[in-house]
Amino acid sequence: MSDRDFDPEAIYQRLNAAGDDWVDKNAGAEILEETKKTVLAEIMAGFSGSTAERERCALADSAYRLHLVNMVKARKEANRARVRYDSVRVLAEMRRTQESTRRAEASIR
Repeated sequence: MSDRDFDPEAIYQRLNAAGDDWVDKNAGAEILEETKKTVLAEIMAGFSGSTAERERCALADSAYRLHLVNMVKARKEANRARVRYDSVRVLAEMRRTQESTRRAEASIR
């Protein structure tokens, strides 16, 4: 391993970027998840009949289905971003361990 491979600043930058990406995508997914009932209620307001009938119609409405699809896509992207973040964290730990081992080996010689 060369000194170029163990660059704490570069590792920090990658970790920070991956973390920011995850935070942004997670927030987007949470907004969609938190507004699920609001969207349903708004769509229900456009129908007449009993509450159960309006809910049935709203659940079948294409706007509600689109909200659900977008919600699932956003959560999937947030999960992928979290995997990338965790992977960079593991890589950083592995590089740190590798550098510690290299230093220990150098002091033994």
